[in-house]
Amino acid sequence: MSVGAPSVDHAVARRAYTPRRHPGVRGRWDRASIVQALLTWTTETGRSPRRRDWTGERPSEASPAQRKWMREHPRWPSASCVSRHFGAWSTALQAAQLPVRSLVFETSAEQRVWTSRRLAVSGWTQRAIADALGVSVSSVRNYLNARRCPRCGGVLPSPRAEVCRPCHGPAPTVPRSWTRPAVREAIGQWFAEYGRGPSYRDWTPSPARPGRWEAENPRWPSAATVCDLYADHEQPWTAALLDAGVPPRFRRWSDDAIRQALAAFWAQTGRPPEADDLRTPAWNGPSAATLGRRFGGVEAAWHQLGPVSGAEAAPTHQAGEPMVCR
Repeated sequence: MSVGAPSVDHAVARRAYTPRRHPGVRGRWDRASIVQALLTWTTETGRSPRRRDWTGERPSEASPAQRKWMREHPRWPSASCVSRHFGAWSTALQAAQLPVRSLVFETSAEQRVWTSRRLAVSGWTQRAIADALGVSVSSVRNYLNARRCPRCGGVLPSPRAEVCRPCHGPAPTVPRSWTRPAVREAIGQWFAEYGRGPSYRDWTPSPARPGRWEAENPRWPSAATVCDLYADHEQPWTAALLDAGVPPRFRRWSDDAIRQALAAFWAQTGRPPEADDLRTPAWNGPSAATLGRRFGGVEAAWHQLGPVSGAEAAPTHQAGEPMVCR
């Protein structure tokens, strides 16, 4: 090779990866041949492949292992092919009796960040730090370049994340595929616990105003998921409620009905409702939009209507505490 000539790896890195249509022989890969490919790869490279190694994702950022896969494709199966046969990448590694990297750590991300930086200052290489922490070298690189979350100031190790995971809102801890029978069961459980069917806003995730849906995710499906499953109906949400045997919550709200809803909330909490309360299960009255259209908001509705008087609205309160009802 002449001086200054680009290496093979650099040439591959610059050349755009173009997937072939039906590469190789159709139906070539089965569980046994994939296991053999995993073992062969491990023998040639000295370590078992990671999922991204067998993909064409972000070729401009490809690691040497990923460039090997793209350069020799279709010698090796793709990660999607492995997942189709085994269901999960880790399951395939286990079938080949190869080590599976654990994604559950005894330490927090912040602790791993500070440990990585401390060891790096002490002269440890990134590979040595990765082995000590049980993570990949790329994870160590992210730890060393971690930023601060702009919202809470916590550690933000992911280079592509805009905010940390707690600020982003809870994500499902267990992947779940929803079906109509499962949605009917979830609606029935909600009705059994609250005495009413869920509203669309009850099951709409809101990182800014988290409620029960966020707290118990992934117990409940999202409103978007429900509507997707009933997309063949003109009113998907109403169709889901009716399919579960739960009456829809649509109703005309008279002043008396709103007054009773205000009283029920006051009797339960000992205070008038606020705007944030309207998307919680404790509120059984009209929506914020209805109250805004009729009165200008829930506070204005309280001042105009107030709770009903009598035993129905009398909350339990401690002696000496002021009564809110007028």
